[in-house]
Amino acid sequence: MRIITLLTTGLFLFTAGCSKAPQEKTITLVNAAAVDAGLLERVRAFAEKELHVPVRAVEKPKLAGKKSFQAYKKAARRIRTDADVSLIMLTRVDGETRHLAVDSGGAIALVNAKPLYAADAEIFARRIERQVMRAAAFSFGLPPTPDPFCVTRDYSSLEELDVMGRNFSPPWQGRFAEEAEKRGLVPAEAAVPAR
Repeated sequence: MRIITLLTTGLFLFTAGCSKAPQEKTITLVNAAAVDAGLLERVRAFAEKELHVPVRAVEKPKLAGKKSFQAYKKAARRIRTDADVSLIMLTRVDGETRHLAVDSGGAIALVNAKPLYAADAEIFARRIERQVMRAAAFSFGLPPTPDPFCVTRDYSSLEELDVMGRNFSPPWQGRFAEEAEKRGLVPAEAAVPAR
């Protein structure tokens, strides 16, 4: 009888220890070999600071080389988990001139680094940061704003993109925070345990 009790208890503890704990909800950046690791971390940290929600970055170089946004969107749907409140994939799509494609219904956004490239590393980095911020807003269903300083405003050239702000206007920051809360995103400051 004791052996059965010990085996049952041991089996319970083993399976409890192996069960998956619920993952923290995040905005997830997936790098399909579009940027280097240093830039990916810079963009992740910038987005987390500006959005005030957890942002994680994942390297998926095997996803590189797809021929269209549609192919990347299919891949994003396959890898997206319940913890990924929004999945933003950094891609390089040859022949595609769009900088960003968003499926707000699926909370998926694709940033095309190829047409954003600049020989100046800082200009390129800021372009990627802007597109990630735009992707976060648009994947939550927020529309562009007419505010000339908000990163969500419409633009028609790289020159216009380069002079716009890299964060949200105060009203859009508030709207984003409301949408994030509805989706279960805990503010990044609250997600970090106090020391």
